[in-house]
Amino acid sequence: MTRHHAGPLSIFLVVSTAAVIISLVGVFILKSPFQPDHVIVSRREVISQAIGSLLSLEISDRVYLTLRSAAGDVTNVGSLANNLTLLGQARACEDGSGSDICYEWPEDKELRIRSQDNSSSDVHCYDVTWTAQRCATQELLDCYDLSRGYWFGGFQDVNQFWPMNRIQQKMAPYVTGDTWAGQYGDVIERLFVSSTGFGIFIYPDVPLFLSFNENGDKRICLAAKYTQYPYSNKKNSLPVLRYEICQGSDVKAAHGHMTSRHVPKPRDIPSEDLFGGAIWSTWAMYKGDVTQAKVLEYARAIQNAGLPYTQLEIDDRWTPTYGDLDFDRTKFPDPKGMISTLTQQGFRVSVWMHPFFNIDSSAGQYGARQGYFIRGLDSRLPALVSWWRGDASFLLDATNPEAVEWYLNKTRFLHDAYNVTSFKYDAGETNWLPNVHSSAGDLSHPDDYGRHYALMAVRSDPDLRSQEVRVGFRSQDLPIMFRMLDRQTNWGYNRALKTVIPCALTFGIIGYPFVLPDMIGGNGYNEGCIDCTEYAEPELFIRWLQVNTFLPFIQFSTGPWVYNDTVIGICRKLMNLRSKYTDVIKALARESTRTGAPIVRPLWWIAPEDEAALTTDSQFLLGDDLLVAPVLEKGARSRDIYLPTGSWKDELRGGIHQGPTWLRDYSADIDELPYFQRTFENQ
Repeated sequence: MTRHHAGPLSIFLVVSTAAVIISLVGVFILKSPFQPDHVIVSRREVISQAIGSLLSLEISDRVYLTLRSAAGDVTNVGSLANNLTLLGQARACEDGSGSDICYEWPEDKELRIRSQDNSSSDVHCYDVTWTAQRCATQELLDCYDLSRGYWFGGFQDVNQFWPMNRIQQKMAPYVTGDTWAGQYGDVIERLFVSSTGFGIFIYPDVPLFLSFNENGDKRICLAAKYTQYPYSNKKNSLPVLRYEICQGSDVKAAHGHMTSRHVPKPRDIPSEDLFGGAIWSTWAMYKGDVTQAKVLEYARAIQNAGLPYTQLEIDDRWTPTYGDLDFDRTKFPDPKGMISTLTQQGFRVSVWMHPFFNIDSSAGQYGARQGYFIRGLDSRLPALVSWWRGDASFLLDATNPEAVEWYLNKTRFLHDAYNVTSFKYDAGETNWLPNVHSSAGDLSHPDDYGRHYALMAVRSDPDLRSQEVRVGFRSQDLPIMFRMLDRQTNWGYNRALKTVIPCALTFGIIGYPFVLPDMIGGNGYNEGCIDCTEYAEPELFIRWLQVNTFLPFIQFSTGPWVYNDTVIGICRKLMNLRSKYTDVIKALARESTRTGAPIVRPLWWIAPEDEAALTTDSQFLLGDDLLVAPVLEKGARSRDIYLPTGSWKDELRGGIHQGPTWLRDYSADIDELPYFQRTFENQ
């Protein structure tokens, strides 16, 4: 076979054709995910459309959504449909939907953006909706930039950095889980706001997966997709990713507008006595070795120390088996007499509760026969689950009205037979559910289980309202305490002392003002041993109490008498200080039912454009006018304190400071808590 070689004319034609193609396509610069000002790589015409002056959309081989402030500054850039390499040719929708922007990629997906009525607010909001059109297994994925500004809201986290920017969470179902296992936490909301005035709220019906700064990528990514767990798709629906983005003048404006639209306000407040007294739990002090004798000894020690009390909570292992909700008569031979004695001494008594029934419990066997537990998928038999106190257990079906009534009857028995006043409800998060399961009621959202569980908790003490839960999703309306997850006994982050203030602030920002901090000094765990106790060192215990002095509730477990009289005296001093502000805390609690405002607030609440106020994680405001700045470093006898704009009366040292200003190396001995009252004299 003869092979022909290209001659000069052929080479000329090839080169000329290539030049024509290059001239038609043009020379383009590769665009980074969050740089909309660069030229876009595309072999087709770029589509650009805007809604007013704040929002603009750009479509090529990618979709970019840009938000700007009223001053014209870019506040965020979204990289939409981020998981696809090529979207193909977009075309305008033809159905006259009324959306301000609507494009579709035939037989693939559709994007609609609708401007909301912003006539009554300076905050501008837009609904962004992606709808899959190809199949039920599609994934819709949008990402936004975290590097523009400081971020707040979202979820309880193991480190609870404030602002959130340093948190790293991989793409995972955005449901309540176990922070100790690195999951999204026990209290979450689909609300995030930033210091640029930009905010995101993802609607509850979205099967949401979320990543936050995964591997330090400085992006928050939202994915809608159905999976076998936890977002099952029994109706074979096409996934929809729908969320709201808002732009306000600052973080306070955006937060106020978005919470007023999407976060329910508490319908009442917990028992007023809890704000002024203290809760005493047996857990860190005695762990699972609690007995009647130790409870009575504990109560006497509290009284002898001269410390305030409202409620004494009998924690783990008061029952004979997990699930049989009655006192273990070996450990508590006369529970009625014990509680009668405690009641005469002025204690209300609560007990530890959970939704688990170990298979060796009588109640577990009975409930299984009655169908009161979460079942296996399409099965009449109860599913087995594991938890920290059992490898083979049943889980109460909180969606089953008969099961709930059966459980509440057990709480009524405890009240009627022994005068148990209220209850501490543990667990309830989605991660305890079997991966695939059936329930009596529809769990259209996996966290509906936790909502049902919390509603049951409310019904167990509807009048006094002195119960607590630790799971929260769309439960901001409930008038009960929401507890932080167990804290480790050390000075750092990682569920320890330095997370208490950021966690309290986060709870408030996402609509949970009645935050119950964990026990003073932490849980005393020893190298992860749940039943071992290692008390906090005295200095850590005192500094921890100072952090809690102005928080909504106080919860002790380790008694200060295990140290010495000096520690007891400092505790009395701090609790006396708290008593002077009890009425303020109660008034702020009642205010939250009207406005939704948190009781404890970040410094940016009164200075939303102040860099120091936005980034300070070791101070907080009680209301708008009391600033608290505890010492959080081991061995420290001073700290730097930031005072935002205003005149501040130094309640510890005296004098007036004019903010904004730093008080460098402010002295604070071991028994001293720096705090400042904003004054409006001479203003």
